[in-house]
Amino acid sequence: MDTSRILELKFMGHCCSQIIMQLGLEGIGKEDPDLIAAMAGLCDGVHRGKLCGTLSAASCLLYLINREKAEWTMNDELFDWFEESFGSTECYDLIDGNPINKPVACKLTAICSNLISCIN
Repeated sequence: MDTSRILELKFMGHCCSQIIMQLGLEGIGKEDPDLIAAMAGLCDGVHRGKLCGTLSAASCLLYLINREKAEWTMNDELFDWFEESFGSTECYDLIDGNPINKPVACKLTAICSNLISCIN
């Protein structure tokens, strides 16, 4: 994944969850501005530092692409991989409790977008 697209979306004001969904929709040849707008509800760990927006959006995307596979295997594998790779699924932990560390989330977004692109 070329990070320039991620940065472009970030500069447009999109957060991690919106970026993941936008990239996923682009990957499957769909557009849905209302869905992208709604994904803002998952930003910054649902705006409370909880479940990572990148992870929750990737999970939503898996269900959008293939609900049956997502239910039976892919969603569990995604969560396990994410937690093993990054040590937590919580936004607050991933940025070490400091909003200045949010650029780290862009790296997570790039890694997850690469993973999602393999599914298509």
